[in-house]
Amino acid sequence: MKRNMSLSQELDLTRDGTAEMTRWCIIIALHQCFGVGKDRLNKIEARAEALAYESLDVAMTANDKGMPSTDRSRALREGWLPEGVEPEFRVPVLRAPRTRREQQLRMAGDVAASMVWTIYARACMELLGYSSKRLNRLREETLANYRQVNEEGHESLSWAMERLRRCAEDALKEDITIENVPDEERAKQADRDYQEQKAAFIRRNMAKALGHRAAPAGANVLAPGEIEKKINTILQQPGMPDSWERRRK
Repeated sequence: MKRNMSLSQELDLTRDGTAEMTRWCIIIALHQCFGVGKDRLNKIEARAEALAYESLDVAMTANDKGMPSTDRSRALREGWLPEGVEPEFRVPVLRAPRTRREQQLRMAGDVAASMVWTIYARACMELLGYSSKRLNRLREETLANYRQVNEEGHESLSWAMERLRRCAEDALKEDITIENVPDEERAKQADRDYQEQKAAFIRRNMAKALGHRAAPAGANVLAPGEIEKKINTILQQPGMPDSWERRRK
């Protein structure tokens, strides 16, 4: 990854890649360890996407401070799981973070992975009738898959990705292509997604986002530059939800 990339771009790419890797590791674990075939996997995928939008819908509602309700969204997802199932999914790493930047990237990856885990766990509860025992086993098998990809990728990333692709194809019985998109291009796409997300948040929460709710008569209206500054401040919080659409591509 290029060092001239901003921290916000690195965080976004980390969330994106970690979420997608977690998803594949879950799908492969369901197929290889639980014998779930392509038809049921496709149903789980569809239900997981619907649950993701439900979570995103909550997150995109402004809270009392005019900021995205990421805490409510996380609480919703965690509440989907039965007692005894850990909602947090800490991504396996080959070494502990050494710098503040690495710590922030690690935290961003864990948040993204935990979101995917809770969504797919809920889908498995609904469609497969999984109990706490099976969900915990699925979590462990998913962690093992992720750990194996990391270890193999340390030796040869191309070989590890090819092996992952073949396992996913075997599970879903369809051709899967892993595109080698440069980080710079992914960062540009992430920026475009952010702008779209910002516009959607503004449209949905105009009064709170701009600070005009219950404004007294004759109150000064913010200048365009101040409006943009306030919106950016609100939306550039660490907890801003990622785009599930982008992860699905």
